[in-house]
Amino acid sequence: MGSYVIPNLANACRVLALVAESEQGLSLTELEQRLAVPRTTTFRILQTLCQQHLLEKHGKRYLVGAALFKMSCQLVSTSKLSREALPFLQRLTLATGMSVQLVLPHAEGALITEVCDCPNPLRLAARPGTLAYFNCSAAGKLFLAFLHFDALPELAAQGLFRAQTPQSIVSCPELRLELQRILGRGYATDDLEYHPDVRCLAAPIRDERGIVVAAVSVTAPASMFPRQNITEVAAKVKKAAIDIGLTVYRPQLAANQK
Repeated sequence: MGSYVIPNLANACRVLALVAESEQGLSLTELEQRLAVPRTTTFRILQTLCQQHLLEKHGKRYLVGAALFKMSCQLVSTSKLSREALPFLQRLTLATGMSVQLVLPHAEGALITEVCDCPNPLRLAARPGTLAYFNCSAAGKLFLAFLHFDALPELAAQGLFRAQTPQSIVSCPELRLELQRILGRGYATDDLEYHPDVRCLAAPIRDERGIVVAAVSVTAPASMFPRQNITEVAAKVKKAAIDIGLTVYRPQLAANQK
């Protein structure tokens, strides 16, 4: 079978694997050394992978790109988290009348991996594979609060905070105040910040160490999800998120509570 292998395609696969394993990404020099191939060859492979959005370059380092994350959604959908979470998402859709999403943290925002649409004919929830901005999505702000609170200046410098509507928060001082509120109440809202007439709310899913690893988010037209209903909806979303976390990461405790 060796005669059928395309060397540079094999090297490209090695590049993807190496970058995917590195949380901080890898530079051209680091990849050249690990691959033990000429620098020009490594550079051409990197340029090709970036052109296909499988990798993205940030400064001098290469990180996993959006296209690769979208392809990974099919794998994520079969993971234990998605499989175990789905019944809870479906029940939350029925309990709230809203579309419900399972969302994972991503280096550049919030990655939607599962969606349970509400009966409402208006399909407002983004599709699986969508990468939502940090600063103006409920799940994105949730991840900022619990995972990246001290990294706001760095994320802002990367251009990751975008104004989607006049209500979007883009300045670090204002965003820091919003994140403090999120930490205090245990959930985040998108109050017409991503779309002009849409309100969202997200609560954290924690693993056995208590670390936020995902989020449950609900989405509805502002007319169907008025501000006075936020507290009631937040309680339901938080419970669903806690139940998912217990079921996936602490099954014995979940069984004892039944």
